[in-house]
Amino acid sequence: MPTTNHADASKTSANFFAKIFQVPGFDANTFVKFQHRNLEALTAANQALVQGLQTVAQRQGKLVQQSVKQFQELLSLKPTSASVTEVLVKQIDVAKTSYEKNVADARELGDLVAKVGAEAADILNRRVVASLDEIKAAARSKAAGVDEVKAAAQDVVKAAAYPKTGGRVAVVA
Repeated sequence: MPTTNHADASKTSANFFAKIFQVPGFDANTFVKFQHRNLEALTAANQALVQGLQTVAQRQGKLVQQSVKQFQELLSLKPTSASVTEVLVKQIDVAKTSYEKNVADARELGDLVAKVGAEAADILNRRVVASLDEIKAAARSKAAGVDEVKAAAQDVVKAAAYPKTGGRVAVVA
């Protein structure tokens, strides 16, 4: 099976579309570089998500272990020689403490998930801003090139119109 060079295939595709849509000043190499950097940003965002979600899963596993331990503690409180009322009060205290801890743990996990999402979004946001700056710079360089060609063409027209002066026109007041 023949191997495919994706960079060459991208350039060929980009040149094909430039010809079909006749986009003036379209540079396939610049387009491929933009897309390569976009792909790198997506990969980095994906890695940040995977690593962050692994951290969330590990923390969640620890929290489950703690909850099981708390539940076992709750069940271990059995009436003995103490009064039923004392045991009930202890069970309620353990249940209340467990509930408060579980709510705090849920908030912690929510904050951790939000942080992971924000990190991935920041990577993508930075790439979008950089991409827009790159496109603007490429457009400016193309515009500058077009302006230079126009100026050179005007010089040629002037030189042809005024051959004796080399294209320079004397203004007499």
